[in-house]
Amino acid sequence: MKLKLAALGLIVVGLGAGAFAIVGPIWASNSGAQYIKAPATVGAVTAQSVATGTIAASTVYGLKFGATPDVVSSTSTTSGGGGSTTNSSSNSSTNSSTNSSSNSSTNSSTGSSVAWPVQTATATVGQTVKKGDVLATADDSAAQLQLTAAQATLSSAQAKLTTDQSGPNATVTAQARDSVNQAQNSLNQAVANQKLTVQQNSLNLSQAQTTVTSAQAKLAADTAAAAPQPTLDQDQAAVAQAQAALASTQLKGDQSNQQAAQQVTNGQLQLASAQHQYELKVAPAASATVLADDAQVASAQASVASAQAAVAAATITAPAAGLIVAVNILAGVNAPSGYAIEESVAPMVANASFAEASISSLKIGQAATVSVTAAKQTVNGTLTQIVPVASSTGGASSVVTYSVTVTLTDPPATVLSGMSAVVTATTDSVENVLRVPATALQGSAAAGYSVEVMGSGGGLSTQSVQVGLVTTSYAQITSGITAGQEVVVGTTTSRTGTTTTGANGLGGNGLNGLTGGAGGFGR
Repeated sequence: MKLKLAALGLIVVGLGAGAFAIVGPIWASNSGAQYIKAPATVGAVTAQSVATGTIAASTVYGLKFGATPDVVSSTSTTSGGGGSTTNSSSNSSTNSSTNSSSNSSTNSSTGSSVAWPVQTATATVGQTVKKGDVLATADDSAAQLQLTAAQATLSSAQAKLTTDQSGPNATVTAQARDSVNQAQNSLNQAVANQKLTVQQNSLNLSQAQTTVTSAQAKLAADTAAAAPQPTLDQDQAAVAQAQAALASTQLKGDQSNQQAAQQVTNGQLQLASAQHQYELKVAPAASATVLADDAQVASAQASVASAQAAVAAATITAPAAGLIVAVNILAGVNAPSGYAIEESVAPMVANASFAEASISSLKIGQAATVSVTAAKQTVNGTLTQIVPVASSTGGASSVVTYSVTVTLTDPPATVLSGMSAVVTATTDSVENVLRVPATALQGSAAAGYSVEVMGSGGGLSTQSVQVGLVTTSYAQITSGITAGQEVVVGTTTSRTGTTTTGANGLGGNGLNGLTGGAGGFGR
């Protein structure tokens, strides 16, 4: 008998946390069944999902000279009615605890194309900084030269736009008009010269013709007078000479007349050209030209703004309060093309992979706790992101999981990026409700639930109940029993020292064994 009592005492001690009691005639035969009971109490019923994960910074900035801060990694979330969507940006770069050059990303600004001799580098890895703190400085001489060139290009583009929009100024107009007048004067002179040339050539031709006529008349007179042969020979030579002179004069006259006519034609062409140029210069610019000028000005303005930003970024400052995680520069040496400094900023987050069976119960905004073993800390948080694309471990026994992010609330300084964590998300909870241990339920959702109630005299009765939130630890009772009533949660036999639950356990499948049923009764 004493051995039986000792064995049963051990079982009660093992279940003490669940406030169970074992009743029945323990002095009976070895085959007698003992009932394990627990009272219906008022308290909280909480459903939770648990997953392992890693602590990380929500945002890591990459900083370099001559450029605005880059977001190396970040997580942002938006949620809509009935669900959540995720906007995430993550580069493959990782936080560094030493001076490294693991980043190769570059910012597309003017500053990336010039040399940056480092003057000071006050930031150190692990340093906590405030927004606006100066972390490093560099010589901006090369950037200043680029700014000057960009400003000159902008001034030229703006001047052209102004001219095309308002038309030519008085000087341009006067010059164009002078060109027309000069061309007109040249034409007038050519016409006058042509007239004089024609007149002179006509006179010369008439004189040459008169000389031929006189020579021929003398020859005829001498022939009629039977002049000596030498005289006639002389007359014939004079006629021949006069005729040759007439032909020469005729040829020269034709050539000079053509030259004079060509000068007139050239003058007319020059006048037409000057008039055309005048019309082009005084006419307003075409709309397409003005649009092109606008584009040139906009491009030049962007170049100036970029150059100004590069000059301003010769001093690297902290974009937000945070922690320096990488420093890749030294004073007196040109800065690398990658990031000079990297800074992680709050809030810290925990990224965990939840099983597909849990994901439907997780929602943006749910409360969670994050246990960080290495830091010996448990930190509260809020679920802020659910990635809607599953990942798989692969292989025949692949496990499908979903990435979930929990934003931590005021984590202590000992919680560092990269630490392992256990994330517990509260998926549902009701407070100040009537509850019984989940192992007390019999039946199913389809057929209805009941519990075995133990009366004051030790007798049992089956009582139908209505349930609310049901977890592996507790079941919310909305009607059927009252607080303080004792319900059966299992049985035990003194012969074997084993316990069983009712044949019709929770969900119609039973909750096998006292150990499995009582493991979560603390909630």
